[in-house]
Amino acid sequence: MNFLLHMYELAKKRAARMEPCEEHAPKPSCSFKQALKGMAVIAEVKYATPAEGDLGIQQRPAELASEYESRGAAAISCLTEPAYFAGSMAYISEIRNACTLPVLMKDFIADERQICAGRSLGADAVLLITEMLSYEELARLHAFSGDLGMDCLVEVHGIEGIEKAVRIGAGIIGVNSRDLTTLTVIPERHEELVNLIPKGVIKVAESGISSGKRLKELQGIGYDAALIGRAMARQDLRMELLSCG
Repeated sequence: MNFLLHMYELAKKRAARMEPCEEHAPKPSCSFKQALKGMAVIAEVKYATPAEGDLGIQQRPAELASEYESRGAAAISCLTEPAYFAGSMAYISEIRNACTLPVLMKDFIADERQICAGRSLGADAVLLITEMLSYEELARLHAFSGDLGMDCLVEVHGIEGIEKAVRIGAGIIGVNSRDLTTLTVIPERHEELVNLIPKGVIKVAESGISSGKRLKELQGIGYDAALIGRAMARQDLRMELLSCG
């Protein structure tokens, strides 16, 4: 199975059931981009993964977000994809009401209606995956998000993704070390790609980060922030990582 193609098709089906976009959505009150400095930790609310299934987290999204904020997270990432990550759009509003941090809607976004729905629930930013979208789709969704006042974390997995992200003028680029075909993590990808991202662009490391030592290494090679998901399921790692941000 081509995982990204499958997720794209599922996203299109979900979007088709959503309400049309409103013309005048309220602008975000929090700047996701401005929060990403000094090796910021973007702490993720995630209950399952395709590789591991249920992660066994019992806390509600509001509880997690409140704890993340109190321990020093710079922003919250909220998984909203329901089929493989046990996410929900409703989690965005729960998180928004529980903390003051910027909220990233993390999903396989393929349609403007998904972005509108996230913004209406309180999301300040969205994730766009270069390898899943054509250049035209990526450019359109990036521009649409900007029109709503939302930041975009533009995710890349290789050189072609970086080229697409730079071409659309992405101000935040995330390097994901997980191969979305095999779902395995390739840690050295962070080192291989960081210097290909132009100066002035905020650089975010994604996937495979589970220690304060690794956070310091990533900061040392030029990353401004790290998005941490799986490690947040463990209380000991959560405390260690958030204390380093």
